[in-house]
Amino acid sequence: MSLDEKRGIVYVPTGSATYDFYGGYRKGKNLFANCILALDAATGKRIWHYQTVHHDLWDRDLPANPNLVTFQKDGQLVEAVAQITKHGFVFVLDRATGKPVYPIPEKSVPMASELAGEQTWPTQPMPSWPEPFMRQAFHEKDIIDLSKEHHSEILERFRTLKNGANTMWEPPSLKGAVLFPGFDGGGEWGGAAFDPESQYLYVNANEMPWTVTMVENKPTGNVGQQLYASNCANCHGLDRKGNGSIPAIDQVEAKYKPSDLATLLKTGRGGMPSFNHLSESNRSELVAFLLKKGSEKKEVEAKTSALTPPYLMTGYSRFTTKDGYPGIKPPWGTLNAIDLNTGKIAWKVPLGEYAALKAKGIPATGTENYGGPAVTAGGVLFIAATKDEKFRAFDKKTGRLLWETSLPAAGYATPCVYQVDGKQYVVIAAGGNKVGTKPGDSYLAFALP
Repeated sequence: MSLDEKRGIVYVPTGSATYDFYGGYRKGKNLFANCILALDAATGKRIWHYQTVHHDLWDRDLPANPNLVTFQKDGQLVEAVAQITKHGFVFVLDRATGKPVYPIPEKSVPMASELAGEQTWPTQPMPSWPEPFMRQAFHEKDIIDLSKEHHSEILERFRTLKNGANTMWEPPSLKGAVLFPGFDGGGEWGGAAFDPESQYLYVNANEMPWTVTMVENKPTGNVGQQLYASNCANCHGLDRKGNGSIPAIDQVEAKYKPSDLATLLKTGRGGMPSFNHLSESNRSELVAFLLKKGSEKKEVEAKTSALTPPYLMTGYSRFTTKDGYPGIKPPWGTLNAIDLNTGKIAWKVPLGEYAALKAKGIPATGTENYGGPAVTAGGVLFIAATKDEKFRAFDKKTGRLLWETSLPAAGYATPCVYQVDGKQYVVIAAGGNKVGTKPGDSYLAFALP
């Protein structure tokens, strides 16, 4: 959330409606999912709202707090709220009224879903300005070409999936589709940084393609299997093999006792949510299924069955080569400066690198990145965020790299700048433990001599 103290307004970005990938039970725009809400901070009363995605089928929750920005437009000073998104847009809205500062036309996305009962929304809001901070489609010409082998491997799979100009708005299907921008953005939870001096908005972006494939949710097997398919398979996969930083749980019986697993399902931990909304009986059935104990029970309790979707996504899957490189041409991660006075990208640089590619003389490609930037009045933009476990400082006006250092684990967080006894510090949390990077538990503070 972000607070405008002068106006007494708190700005709240909201998540997606569930079930994320099938909306047959939630026809319409699905207010107030995927919205920026302006609330009276004293009472909670809604002042205005703006929805950035209608009837979301692509997990495009608003990932970060909006930024309060002040800039010049047509000679007038504008006070606005700027919301970054996973699909590479920045929505710039008047703080008091919620009206777009730049036009945001509703554009047709005329694609009917092949899934029974689904009704996609026919238009989506797409800001005319500022310009997007990442590519927004994945065509065959964009396939990775670092080597012939990489290109051939991705091309073969690419042609089996729905692809091309509609990779941003293609409804989930049984055939499967390339999703770009992907599930992790675009912009992510680290958010953006605004510099009142230059009136630049700084945002880092992922340019990783993903795939999304649906299957029929057939009521076969015992109740534990049904509960797993409806509640767990999106992350851990229908085969329980996991994906990236999401662990495999096909051998979970070697790690957990029934009582410990039941507690974990009830309380959640780390990135895993609580499943306390399930009845104790249903959680017990899920534990039995995960531990391969079996059950004769065939019916899920009514408490959960009413919203069990007829289709399920097979799992979150990055569209990568066998050796883990994104299936699209670089850059795969970028740092961007958006001039809010003009709406133009002032500069864009790759963010992060792969050591193996660097050793071959390939220029920095960028990497997936999680966490955000911090900007200082002294002219420095600090960011960690990258899977190469580096902490970097850039010139905020040009994007030139000023400094970098290695961290004990990736810094998937936003740096904090602070001062003690007249000395300025910048601190980063190095937690790692995502997209294949090792875990860590350090805070590292840096200062000039």
